[in-house]
Amino acid sequence: MSKKYLLSIALIGATAAGAAIVWFLKSEKSDEAKNKLSTIKDRSIETLKQQKENIEEKIENLASKIAQNSKELIEKGKDYIDEKKKFLIENIEEAQKAIQEEKERLKEIRARLREKQEEEVI
Repeated sequence: MSKKYLLSIALIGATAAGAAIVWFLKSEKSDEAKNKLSTIKDRSIETLKQQKENIEEKIENLASKIAQNSKELIEKGKDYIDEKKKFLIENIEEAQKAIQEEKERLKEIRARLREKQEEEVI
């Protein structure tokens, strides 16, 4: 959840609490209400501070996990690329070797054909 969303929820809660306090003030004596209001305010502020700290801690933990997972993903990606590169190089080398062998066979076939042609001519 985003900080703005959580702060919006906290603001709505504070507004509701404010409405309840107004109702409460009307039914209580002024001095008692002020003392209770002060206590409620202090508790609310402390609760909001604690919630803010918890949210910030969770965000830091998530950011750390994301960074760690990103690093692992990059390393695995590099390993995968190196593995595929090695595979392709090996295949290219095998193909070049096969091409060279075929060239040699063609040379031998041409040489035999020339010999047969020379024998037929003689």
